Amino acid sequence: MSYGSKIREFRKERGLTLSQLAEKADISPSYLSGIERGVKKASLNVLNKLSGAVNIPVSYLVGENIPGVQDDGYRIHLIRNARGLTVEELAEISDLPSNVITGFEEGSRKLSLPDMEKLCDALNVDVSYLLSRGKKKYKLSERLRSIREAQGMTVTLLADKAGVSPGFISQLENNLTMPSFESLEAIARAMGIASSYIWIEKEDLEELLARLSPDVLELLSDTNVQTVLRMISDFDGSELKYLLKYIEFFKRHRNLLR
Repeated sequence: MSYGSKIREFRKERGLTLSQLAEKADISPSYLSGIERGVKKASLNVLNKLSGAVNIPVSYLVGENIPGVQDDGYRIHLIRNARGLTVEELAEISDLPSNVITGFEEGSRKLSLPDMEKLCDALNVDVSYLLSRGKKKYKLSERLRSIREAQGMTVTLLADKAGVSPGFISQLENNLTMPSFESLEAIARAMGIASSYIWIEKEDLEELLARLSPDVLELLSDTNVQTVLRMISDFDGSELKYLLKYIEFFKRHRNLLR
């Protein structure tokens, strides 16, 4: 979906007319109409205004490639802004020249791996967050989006049902944030699935099993253990926490049962 179509979709979901959104974004209605129909291009500055006006991350609009903008640089730009840092402050923390950071964010300059690592360390993000782009998709965001779309739910509808903001859902689907256990549970309940269905895929389970020790594998093959796992397979977060507290209580007072 083009960014123009996304803007139209969110404008209508917010109940805004062309004129109202144009006024909020400080652009003309005719320009906005052209953007939505794909006959006019929007600069990053305009996209920032529009995304702010409909309360979504601009990254949701620029998921497609915009000429002159590198995804990696723009991700750094988004993370820097989220941290409340200026280019100069990030330059001081990362020990990189400010013009190098600006050039990278704007897509006119590439960074070496050591410089990329400096930036990521300064922003407290894993460098693999950038390097894995195009090589390994982030499964949580992919699965969340695919499940939502398969159920015919809009970002706004899912957010309303889960009790979170549409911007948070968009950030999750675009790899800009990670959910807490509680928010993931809320999103999963809103879609009528277990949270583990979002997190875990078949290859993840195969890799996990391959890493288990022989003792653990033997334990999992025990029919009593399998029975317990089946009994708690549909527990939600609060039920699991209650069960863990009960087990802790039992372990502390097990002598009372002897």
